[in-house]
Amino acid sequence: MKYFLTVDWCNKGQRGIFCDKEGKGFWKDNELHTAKEMQDILGLFFVILNPKSEPFTEEQIKQFNTFRPLAEYKNQFGIAIKK
Repeated sequence: MKYFLTVDWCNKGQRGIFCDKEGKGFWKDNELHTAKEMQDILGLFFVILNPKSEPFTEEQIKQFNTFRPLAEYKNQFGIAIKK
């Protein structure tokens, strides 16, 4: 099982996978991300992104196919969400 870093920008109810503009997410095999790891990845925007480390199968990951860039990361990173 892979655990991916997910975020919900300003708690708006649309949680997605945090990734770069190429779709590469931040994942770990068989263990959750720690709060420190998530904060290190997200930097100053950690608070407004409400991060969680969540498990996904390969099939579930394929459903997150729409990229929403985040201006806070100069549109180089964003959130992959379900259509």
